[in-house]
Amino acid sequence: MRLYGYDRTSVWDTYKVSNDSQWTEIIKKALEDCESKPMRFSDKGETGGNDDRLGLKKLIAEITSSHKKGRLYVWRYDRIFRETQKALEFLKLCHEHNVEIVSISEPLPEGSSSLALKTMFVQLLFINASMQRDTIIENTRNGLAYKRSNREYISSIVPFGYRLIEGEIIQVEQEANAVKRLFDLYESGEYGYKKLADKLTEEGHYFNNRPFKVHNIWSILDNSVYYGMVKGGTFGEYRGNFEPIISESQFKQAQVIRKSRCVKKVNNREYLLRKKIVCPYCGRKLSPMWQWNHSKTKRLHYYYCANRECQGIYIPATKIEKQVLIALKNFIRKDTIYQGIITEIDAQMKQLMKKEKRIDQKRSNSRIEIIQQFEEGKITLDEMKRLLNSFEDKQSSQTLTISQYQIQLDRLLELQEHSVQRLILNHVNTVSVQKDKRINGIYLQGISETFISGKRRGCN
Repeated sequence: MRLYGYDRTSVWDTYKVSNDSQWTEIIKKALEDCESKPMRFSDKGETGGNDDRLGLKKLIAEITSSHKKGRLYVWRYDRIFRETQKALEFLKLCHEHNVEIVSISEPLPEGSSSLALKTMFVQLLFINASMQRDTIIENTRNGLAYKRSNREYISSIVPFGYRLIEGEIIQVEQEANAVKRLFDLYESGEYGYKKLADKLTEEGHYFNNRPFKVHNIWSILDNSVYYGMVKGGTFGEYRGNFEPIISESQFKQAQVIRKSRCVKKVNNREYLLRKKIVCPYCGRKLSPMWQWNHSKTKRLHYYYCANRECQGIYIPATKIEKQVLIALKNFIRKDTIYQGIITEIDAQMKQLMKKEKRIDQKRSNSRIEIIQQFEEGKITLDEMKRLLNSFEDKQSSQTLTISQYQIQLDRLLELQEHSVQRLILNHVNTVSVQKDKRINGIYLQGISETFISGKRRGCN
């Protein structure tokens, strides 16, 4: 018999029945019933109204992988879902795959051997769980609305310069002074973020006992709480009942300065493998994206799967582009490929030399004709000189030798120049990667087989 156990908590709270406590009871019940330990699936800090849970997804995949008889242990039915419709769909899925759900703290009533009776009982429990969830949400919203009406701070997180003490937001004098000084300096118009961070540190002001960083400056200048205005989320912003550190006019002046200095940054990076890398999970072509690093000082570029239904993958753009270029360079450097290129260049050069020889013969005949026209008095001396000089201007440059072309080719095949990289990668049709982000295939246009082999490199 297949045995599964699922535990879930909606918040990281020590006062709740923890995942480990649920799992202990599940093991105890499974050993009592079947003398065997179940396979564990777990989600921490996930709401019961959300079906996008990693543990739940793995559980569903395991259940649907077979029709053998099985049993799923849970602490309570609402650990699976708190929404009735989703819960009933899950119940139907388990029934179709011959899996029975057992709730440890909500055992079926005596005499409930009928499948219809069992289903009805479980449905009622799920409906009750859904009602509880709606009540919790409504109570939470009412509580937040009440706090807002009293101008109370409705978040458990307060910015630098304040502390939340017994539900009240209180200024920390030393930190508040640093915030005031920051706005004063910035309002002068003489400081940028980096210079401002250095100045504050020089004056002995610190951000949580550490020197100010650029992203600290940005977050403070962007926060309206410092003049007493709370954003309030879905309830809208409102004026708090706590003491502001700066005035509203000073905050707005800072925003004017910020806006005047703001230069819209455009992502001008060229993604050479755009729509060429295949997602190892769903088969779609990966799209480019970028995001700031943690300190907002550097852009990080990726290729990612934009399919919302896919598990998804993120691959660093620079690393995989470098790996593909190295593989292409090694491929081109193979003796058979390289010699083929040299042979083709040699053939083209011979054709070019024949063409140049015909052009030189025509020019020689034209010079003779111009001199004859001068001797016959048809053109003046100045006209003859001008016509002959025009032929000199059109004289072709000296043709490179095969060895000189080979030197130029070697330089190009190093693939250091961006224009050459773009030209080469344009001939790549698809790049396949494994789930661990290792390249396992590079396919050129018109060629159905990959040319790479041996050890694969990852792009983590």
